Amino acid sequence: MPPITSDALVLRTYKLGETSKVVVLLTRERGKLRAVAKGARGPRSRYQSALEPLSEVRASLHGKQGAELYRLGQCDLVRSAFRTGGRDLETALSLSYFAELIDAFAQENEAEDAVYRLAVAVVAAAEGGDINGLARYLEAWLLKLHGIYPPLDRCAGCGGELPGGALVYHAPAHGFVCAGCGPASGPLLAAPVRAFLAAIFRRPPAEIITAPAEAAVLEPFHRDLISRHLERDLRSHRVLRESGAGARG
Repeated sequence: MPPITSDALVLRTYKLGETSKVVVLLTRERGKLRAVAKGARGPRSRYQSALEPLSEVRASLHGKQGAELYRLGQCDLVRSAFRTGGRDLETALSLSYFAELIDAFAQENEAEDAVYRLAVAVVAAAEGGDINGLARYLEAWLLKLHGIYPPLDRCAGCGGELPGGALVYHAPAHGFVCAGCGPASGPLLAAPVRAFLAAIFRRPPAEIITAPAEAAVLEPFHRDLISRHLERDLRSHRVLRESGAGARG
C-alpha cells in the first residue's frame, strides 16, 4: 500500500529494542497512530529533534490501513515546542501535561480535525502566552468537543436560560443550574470566571489573555470532569499539582 502522508503532532515516544522507538502521533489524516521509528535512538538518527514531544511534523507512515503499528518513514520537523532553546520549569511541565491530555482524549485511527487544529494552535500559542490560561483553554475545549463540558447559558435542571453572573455547578445534573433547581453541589464559578470561559469558547488560543485570579477554581473543576470521563487521573497532572505550577490561575 502507498504510505500515509500527514501533518502530525508527536505526543510521546517509548523505547523499542536497542536503537528504535515507538512514536505516538496525532495525525490530521487518521487520528492517533503508533509507528516504529527504526534507529531513532542511534547516534546517527535521521529524525534528530523531530520526535520530541509536541513537535509538529510532516510524516510518512508505511503499513496496512488500521494496523496497530506502522513504520515511520520520512519525518520532517515543521515546528518544535522547544525551538527557542529552553523553557522554564512551569512551562515544560505544562507542555508535558498538554501532550498527555491530548493523548488521553485523541481517538485511535479516527481523524478529528477539530482536535488536531486545537492541539496545534494551543502549542503554538504557548510560545509566548499565559501557560495556565492555555491549560484551561485546552481542557475546556477537549471536554466540549467530546460532549462533556456543560453549557454556560442553560440550566441543566429545568432547561431554562441561566441568568447573568456566577455559575453554580451541580454534579448530579452534570451541569450548571439556576436558583430554582438548587441547592447545587458546587463549585461556584464567579462572574469573571464565566466571562473567561465565554472568551475561551469564542476566541483562538493566541488571543487568550492572562486568566483572572478567580479562574484558579477551574483547575480542580476541570480535573474532576476529566478524571470522571477518563476514569483515571493523569500522571502529569499530579506532577503539576505537586510542583505547585498548576495551582496558579
